[in-house]
Amino acid sequence: MDFVESYVENGMEFIKVYSKTKKSYFTVAPERGAIVVLLNLSGKDILYLNKETLFDKTKNVRGGIPILFPVCGRVVDGKITFKGQEYPMKNHGFARDAAWEVVGYIDELSQNGVVLKLSSNSFTKTFYPYDFELFIRYTINDEIFGVEMIVKNNDSEELPFYAGFHPYFLCNKDEFTLKLDCEKCFDDVEKKFVDLENFKELDFSKPEINLDFFDVGSDSIEFTLDKDKRLLLVKDKSFKNIVVWSLRDYDFVCIEPWMGEHEGYLQNKYYYLKPNDIFKATFAIVLNKE
Repeated sequence: MDFVESYVENGMEFIKVYSKTKKSYFTVAPERGAIVVLLNLSGKDILYLNKETLFDKTKNVRGGIPILFPVCGRVVDGKITFKGQEYPMKNHGFARDAAWEVVGYIDELSQNGVVLKLSSNSFTKTFYPYDFELFIRYTINDEIFGVEMIVKNNDSEELPFYAGFHPYFLCNKDEFTLKLDCEKCFDDVEKKFVDLENFKELDFSKPEINLDFFDVGSDSIEFTLDKDKRLLLVKDKSFKNIVVWSLRDYDFVCIEPWMGEHEGYLQNKYYYLKPNDIFKATFAIVLNKE
């Protein structure tokens, strides 16, 4: 396959996938949570990455596109109860800490890609006592990077989860803009709801921005990373919430599609997948040329 390259850096394997024209590409690290660490659309670098955190497995990767499963958001005291028993659980779940398997490649008329799988095993059952298969399909053409999450319940009981993704976008904050359709927003730093009628733009002078936009009505979010990079995040209805997070001294803004919310398990806000059923959800990062 002339659209795939495999290489090793600092003892870690990476898979690089090119579009048909090779004008665009992405790179994924299967053993590091199947995280996409690099995305280039038509010559434009889209993602922020701190490589030190990538190669230090004692740290969460700061950058790329981490996968959040079986929960997205905060977990109080690092514990969740499943099947009547308490299990340890980090914020955003365990999928980003797991080693994934490459199970196939996508060679279609208009796009190329790779398929990765995480199956329940002794590692996952330390945190989550269910049998499941989790697939991620990453695809690319010159202007669109697509992500599809597929969850299969192999357990005898319903599979509870609310998943998400955590893209770190590389940006010039002086030129950043954001447009989305939403009626309710919670400031998770100041712990109060935001007056959206008078909300104009993000205040990057603050040490931290952490905004939870609930029940986002539109299927696409428009944003500008700099004057040469205007993007859309196009999502299906499963990703009903968008979290925007940034730190003052770093040149990233995270725009995160979530199926749930911080501490959603406390209100039993899971999606319940029946035994033998399959769940699918998609989003895409699109280079906006308009």
